[in-house]
Amino acid sequence: MSFNSGSGSNSSRDWRQRKNEYEGDSRYCFCVNEGKRLKAPIRTSWTEDNPGRRFYGCKNWKTKKCRYFKWHDEPMGERAIEVINELKNENLKLIEMNSRSATPSDVEAEIGLLWDMIEGLKDESKRARTTNRLFVSILIVSWLVLIYVVLA
Repeated sequence: MSFNSGSGSNSSRDWRQRKNEYEGDSRYCFCVNEGKRLKAPIRTSWTEDNPGRRFYGCKNWKTKKCRYFKWHDEPMGERAIEVINELKNENLKLIEMNSRSATPSDVEAEIGLLWDMIEGLKDESKRARTTNRLFVSILIVSWLVLIYVVLA
């Protein structure tokens, strides 16, 4: 079972978690600090069976292995669970695609290759223009020679 407080940036998650610690009715876990039991903040489950469902859970569950747990929300309907899991899976796919996207050095290398291709096309175009001019010049000279031979 996952006890994550959600996805997104840590500062955003921390703010939501602190805000939720004092929302609604308070629950207290079994941990004691300075003679007082600690409040169990509201967290969000991201398990496949209970995605998005909130619960009270000890903030020390990883370090002190406190097992305090109580649901805050009622169970969701099957369709809500299905939709949330589909959205969660799509989000994971997008994150994976984003992590595989090109790095700046890949982009620079691709730009370099494209630039080389452009320069090659420019050189080829210059050669074609030169060849074309040469062909036109030869054609004009041959017509002039033909006219001279015919008229002479």
